[in-house]
Amino acid sequence: MKIEDTLLRQRKVLAKFGELALASDDLEQILDEACRLVGEALETNLAKFMLLEDDGITFLVRNGVGWTPDVVGKVRVQACDGSPEIFSLNTNAPVISTDVSTETRFCYHDFQRNNGVKAFVNVLVHGATGERPFGIFEVDSRRPRQFTDSDIDFLRGYSNLLGAALKRFKTLDAMRSTEKRLRESERHYRIAAELNPLWPWTADKGGNLISIDSRWYEYTGLSLKQTMEHQWANAASEADQVSIAALWNRSLGTLRPFDLQVRLRKHTGDYRWFRVRALCSLDITGKCEQWYGTIEDIEDRVQLESALRDWNDLLEVRIKERTQQLEEEQRERAVTESKLRQSQKMEAVGQLTGGIAHDFNNLLAGIIGSLELMQRRIDAGRYDDLLRYNSVALTSASRAAALTQRLLAFSRQQSLEPELLDPRKVVAELEEMIRRSVGPSIKVACSFKTTDRIRCDLNQLENALLNLAINARDAMPNGGRLDLEVARCVIDEASSSDKMMPTGSYVSISTTDSGTGISPEILSRIFDPFFTTKKIGEGTGLGLSMIYGFAQQSGGHVRVHSSLGVGTTVTLYFPVDDSQPEDPNVEVDDAQQFESSGQNEIILLVDDEAAIRQMASELLSEIGYRVIEAVDSVSAINQAQKLEHLDLLLTDVGLPGLMNGISLVAELKKKFPLLKVLFITGFAGGSRLVSVDRTTRLLTKPFSLNELTLRVHSLLNTPSDSS
Repeated sequence: MKIEDTLLRQRKVLAKFGELALASDDLEQILDEACRLVGEALETNLAKFMLLEDDGITFLVRNGVGWTPDVVGKVRVQACDGSPEIFSLNTNAPVISTDVSTETRFCYHDFQRNNGVKAFVNVLVHGATGERPFGIFEVDSRRPRQFTDSDIDFLRGYSNLLGAALKRFKTLDAMRSTEKRLRESERHYRIAAELNPLWPWTADKGGNLISIDSRWYEYTGLSLKQTMEHQWANAASEADQVSIAALWNRSLGTLRPFDLQVRLRKHTGDYRWFRVRALCSLDITGKCEQWYGTIEDIEDRVQLESALRDWNDLLEVRIKERTQQLEEEQRERAVTESKLRQSQKMEAVGQLTGGIAHDFNNLLAGIIGSLELMQRRIDAGRYDDLLRYNSVALTSASRAAALTQRLLAFSRQQSLEPELLDPRKVVAELEEMIRRSVGPSIKVACSFKTTDRIRCDLNQLENALLNLAINARDAMPNGGRLDLEVARCVIDEASSSDKMMPTGSYVSISTTDSGTGISPEILSRIFDPFFTTKKIGEGTGLGLSMIYGFAQQSGGHVRVHSSLGVGTTVTLYFPVDDSQPEDPNVEVDDAQQFESSGQNEIILLVDDEAAIRQMASELLSEIGYRVIEAVDSVSAINQAQKLEHLDLLLTDVGLPGLMNGISLVAELKKKFPLLKVLFITGFAGGSRLVSVDRTTRLLTKPFSLNELTLRVHSLLNTPSDSS
């Protein structure tokens, strides 16, 4: 009797739910009632419908009864290995679990265990054969229990009713969506027609107008009778009416598209440009059925094209003017940058003045003192110590000359010329000047840890290092230590982004001082142009910004590390250049191999400094040369005109008057094409002005008399180019 009661109860639930599923328009009500009514049928108070989402593996607990508030509408589970859901999808049959304690096929979900579920049965809810299921309908129990065949049959029928209801709602949703799209499409079409700037018109196969957009009448003010057939052309200007008739007749005869720009009269009497077009519609035999056309207002386009033509006439002139302006701005910018570089360089030279003057005065004191002692000994007839005093004077003079050359070479103005450099040599040659610039209270030390070469401008590199040394000196007013280091470093992928440098091998040139350090606020601005912490008149604020720009232009970078009270390290990074240096075409000075003596060769000596002329003339005359002196280029040319032969011209590069030494050589070579030349100059940039070859050499002031003798002898014994 109990089985019959259960079957009767289940049939009543099926009938009741079936009526609801077919009659109700409320899907939520149907799903909620489905969960509630199934509890009556199977005598359990837990049920749920799990909706399968679009990804095909995720289930949402969409509806349910008997669950805690954190489950329905919130819990999602995935049909993954070990889940009841994947078991349901794979078997496509009801899944029955009678006791959680004995279940070995899969694991219960956390939300089931939290709600005390001990057993369950589920069925897939299908809409139609071959389609993906809507989801899973499941009945849960808080105690272990068996589910009979009648229970399973009931649930199958129940899920079919539920699937049919879901299918009905899915179909209704699709129909509503289609209706909405149709209404929206109609609305868009209506708006598009109203907004379309083209006025549609039609004509029959004979070319007679049969319809036209209402905007035609609003614009022209013509009536229907004044427009139909061929009357519409009367709205065009008289000149365009001829073109319309000719082209329209040709299109009617050839069935080719009609396309013409005409001026149409507005009802106010004004004319505007329009584009009138038409295409022929053909039947299956290829004969014309009807003409479909459009009228487009192109007044703005015509005006724009006219304006563009006017602009185009002036375009080349404007481009030329702008190009000239940009070229001039570029020239001015280049001049300004050159002046800024030179200004910064001369600022550094000014910073050097104190230390250089001190050392130079010491050297001059040694020279003057030695000469005075020599004169005293000569006056007293004592000649035994003259050699010693002479040696002291020559040594001091040589040191002074070297110091002057370094300072001149550094301060000269020249264009940037990147070249292959050995940074060790650059730092070593600059060490003495840096030591003098920072003063005796600061100990300078150099270390070299690589032999790699770099490519950059030598003058700019020297300028940068000297500026860094001066900044270090200012940071150590009470003395300290300045270390210069040349090393090699490799930037890998890990440190590339941190240092903002491409990966590769670099030479690092660093200066480290033991000074006051730089605060983080100032450190972030040190590369800003014109930013300086020095007092007015003590610095331009261009030093570090120009160093930064120089390093960037050379493919490198600058990094600064500083701690207050500890000191500062500034590091210049330059890419390693593995190219081989060009072998300089240096000739061995053959004059060192034989005794310097002349054979009465004629030498024209030109220099505006009387002391130099007297010294050189006496020396060269003593060793067997015939020397003719001149003070400038004019007197030199006059002297040369008296000569039939000239072996050597010994001239200063810088001469008074309009003609310098280089021009003088060009003038004298007109008479003496094989003339050999020895330039002498005290200008640090002289080597860049003179082209040196086998018969033309350069000697830099100050020079020793032995060096002068060797150079003269070498030149006179070098065969001429024609020999």
